[in-house]
Amino acid sequence: MNEIVLHDESGALLEGTQTNFYAIIKGKLYTAGEGVLEGTVRRLLLQICAVHDVPVILDPPPNIEDLRNWEGALLSSTSRLALPIDWIGVPKEGKPFAAGDLSRAFNYDDRCLTRRLVRWVEEEVAQVSVEP
Repeated sequence: MNEIVLHDESGALLEGTQTNFYAIIKGKLYTAGEGVLEGTVRRLLLQICAVHDVPVILDPPPNIEDLRNWEGALLSSTSRLALPIDWIGVPKEGKPFAAGDLSRAFNYDDRCLTRRLVRWVEEEVAQVSVEP
């Protein structure tokens, strides 16, 4: 397990304990617009979306109830940059994760939006890291 993502009572996913959270749904990037820390990498990722004409949806934030419709998901932070999520598991409240609980695995190819976003963030960070 890499991170725990916090949600509200409706299932809206807001952020991780140390990360911002995103879901890719129908070619759009969903992330919470309110109630989250405005991280440096989050700001960069949203700028990259604007440059590459990737629609960003801030309201409503991604909801765990829609997990089966997601094309992908990722986290961002200064230590992780943009990190694709390979698997999400949702345990029943107050219990450890068990077989039969809601879960989803993601398999990404290099052309999918999740991988492209990760690559674009890495490229931008590398570029600004070497410029004088």
